[in-house]
Amino acid sequence: MNFFYYIFFAFFFIACAANDQEDVELNAPASESIDVPAVSLDKAVRKSFVAKVFTNGKLSTVNEIPMAFQRQGLIEDISVKNGMQVKSGQLLASLKNDQQKLDLRQARLELDESKVELNDQLITQGGKRGDTSSISEEVFAFIKLRSGYTRALLSVQKAELELSKTYLYAPVDGIVANLSINSHGPVLADKPFCILLDRRSILVQCSILETELDAVRTGQSVKIEPVGRAGQIYDGVVCEINPIVSPQGLIEVTLRVVRHDAWLLPGMNVRVSIEKRINNEIVIPKGAVVDRAGRKVVFAYEEHRAKWRYVKVGHENDREVTIQAGLTHGESIIVSGNLNLANDAKVEVRQKLMEH
Repeated sequence: MNFFYYIFFAFFFIACAANDQEDVELNAPASESIDVPAVSLDKAVRKSFVAKVFTNGKLSTVNEIPMAFQRQGLIEDISVKNGMQVKSGQLLASLKNDQQKLDLRQARLELDESKVELNDQLITQGGKRGDTSSISEEVFAFIKLRSGYTRALLSVQKAELELSKTYLYAPVDGIVANLSINSHGPVLADKPFCILLDRRSILVQCSILETELDAVRTGQSVKIEPVGRAGQIYDGVVCEINPIVSPQGLIEVTLRVVRHDAWLLPGMNVRVSIEKRINNEIVIPKGAVVDRAGRKVVFAYEEHRAKWRYVKVGHENDREVTIQAGLTHGESIIVSGNLNLANDAKVEVRQKLMEH
């Protein structure tokens, strides 16, 4: 019997000890089991801001002139090739023109024959051979018609024109491109034989968002980087802004490369960076802005707590943004450790405020 009493009292004391332990755990301070987020701080500062607009574009030339013969025929000779630099007035190619040369010779022969008849008519009308001033202008006009001189002269001019259509000359200095026709091959009238690129100016055609228009002005400096030549930067300038917004909310902008070289080719893809300095803006680091339910939020720091602030973001670049509403100059803000913060959360500063 005594054995069962010992067993009973043993279980009783164990149960009491367990209850005392639970009371200790429940009464322990809650703060001891909660981790306080560590954050870094900065300040919202009113200062000048360099707004940057980034976009992509394609190179083009001021003039891309399609070169075509004015008549159809067979290619006799090609004097150029793709990528060749040509001068204004230089011969590019010619068509077979035996018939046109023959027509011109015949027209000149008929003109000579009409001159003989014209001199005979001069004598008949009381003038002197070879001296058109020996008769009146009215009589001379009649003689030119009757002798066939006027018609023969027009025939020569027409034959010369037809012969000239068998030659293709460069109207300006440029570079030959898109030449794909071979010698002795046929060509059609007005079908491009090649393209002549006027490289006196290299342009960039690009688009910006309508919200970025405030940061772009004609005459503004830009940086241009060819996609195929990373790190090679060319200076440029905004020369034209098309004053129409597309259905996609885009505005066409034309840039001019200030100093170009032979590496820049029409159709080449480039990256464009446009910078504009804006004065008197509230500026904060980009990392201070977080998204909450589709809205922009910045956490201000007040007495060891994070205070939720809805803000309106203006311009931005790769490091900073401007705040149009929601913050004032000199306010302390949380710039790191802010991704999972809640409003009025207690925080611990791990980095001192930066000096501005």
